[in-house]
Amino acid sequence: MIFKQFIDGEFVDSSTGEEYAVTNPANGTVVDRVARGTVEDARAAIDHASDALKRERTAKTNISRILQVVSDLIRAHETELATLMTLEQGKTLMESRGEIKFFAHTMEYYAGLKARGSQVQISDATKLAVVEKEPVGVVGAIVPWNNPILLMGAKVAASLAAGNAIVVKPASTTPLSTIKSMELFKEAGLPKGLLNVVTGSGPTVGEELVKNPKTRKVSFTGETATGKRIMELASAQLKRVTLELGGSNPLIVCDDADLDAAVNATLNGRFRNAGQGCMCVKRTYVFESLASKFLSKLKGKALAIKVGDGMKPDTTMGPVHSRSQRSKVELQVNETVLAGATLLLGGNEPSDPDLGKGSFYMPTLVTNVDEESRLVSEECFGPALPIITVKGITEAIEGANSSIYGLGASIWTKDLATAKKAASELEAGTVLVNSLYGAGGWEIEVPMGGYKQSGIGREYGIEGLESYTETKTIIFGS
Repeated sequence: MIFKQFIDGEFVDSSTGEEYAVTNPANGTVVDRVARGTVEDARAAIDHASDALKRERTAKTNISRILQVVSDLIRAHETELATLMTLEQGKTLMESRGEIKFFAHTMEYYAGLKARGSQVQISDATKLAVVEKEPVGVVGAIVPWNNPILLMGAKVAASLAAGNAIVVKPASTTPLSTIKSMELFKEAGLPKGLLNVVTGSGPTVGEELVKNPKTRKVSFTGETATGKRIMELASAQLKRVTLELGGSNPLIVCDDADLDAAVNATLNGRFRNAGQGCMCVKRTYVFESLASKFLSKLKGKALAIKVGDGMKPDTTMGPVHSRSQRSKVELQVNETVLAGATLLLGGNEPSDPDLGKGSFYMPTLVTNVDEESRLVSEECFGPALPIITVKGITEAIEGANSSIYGLGASIWTKDLATAKKAASELEAGTVLVNSLYGAGGWEIEVPMGGYKQSGIGREYGIEGLESYTETKTIIFGS
């Protein structure tokens, strides 16, 4: 079977007829083949999206109803979609199920949400002022491989709910579950052209989505360096952009924290999806007085993580998504240890020969880490955690804020004053206090985005919906 692109409501081959293989990171076997999209395919999808918007001005389809139907269909096909995601991405089947559940909830949430307009009282009482939210137009969405359905779903649901048409470029290595889900949108009756998927490389398909004059907004989730390139290209036409980029999210453990809860949060926050999440914990700051007990418990629980094929029911952490990604993590860990850090756990590939064909990396804990080391100063997108001891909350916050990133942060403490200080002073788009992320990785009802080089704009919540709109002021005279 060859997975085809979804353009103007139909599944189509590449304009060149080319295809490529999608492989399973757990064993290197071919999962399936997919059409290799081209610039011509991207242009065709954009043209069809533009035409669909013109038709919708007359048709005025009930998108809310369709999104609710899609939500129901996703739930009915959860096992099929989750299995396909695990095969192409590597995460455990339980994690994939959580992502599909979040996908369904996202459709349902935006089915019931509308952009907010308003009537404004102005100084001239003889006039009426109205502020309206209008669709921005054709949207180009570029989605990464770590959470291919969760992130695609948020962009698609918010964009469609706001009245736009959208062209999605999934990551080259994880397009299958995205393409499969298009069957559900088609079955739900979504008009042709409002949602399209073009598969292919970033430099080919992605750049066309950004540069094409018919796309009015670009929504990108991925590496900061790529986000900067997209911003540069989009600036030529002053396109709207939402960029959800890298993060080096700190977790602070105070001396009065619930130790077991903090350990579990660190473990879940760092090693879910093999550490490959923008909102994953990337650094931990622990008070000196608690460090010994914290490290002992954390190491014990990390040792219990079962690394293996995500399709096996006893696996609790799957592979890193690719060998090249694993090499990046290995390099960050090795250089940090060579610089004087202590390897407390891991730092190696598994010894099990049955895992030798996959891109596995063992859960890794590193202590005595310098703030300037690569494992701290860069984003580590894999299962390796640097742990830094601090004297108190001021030092912890200073360390947390030293990063060029500012996506998420969390603190574990029983003291309200400390929690409020951290929430106020931490430079991050989201601060969690004694809390874990949602089951799907996020809470759809509230916005997500970052400070500093973690991006521009917000996804999710009403803010996410309105990021796909233009604001128009209308003033009526007497």
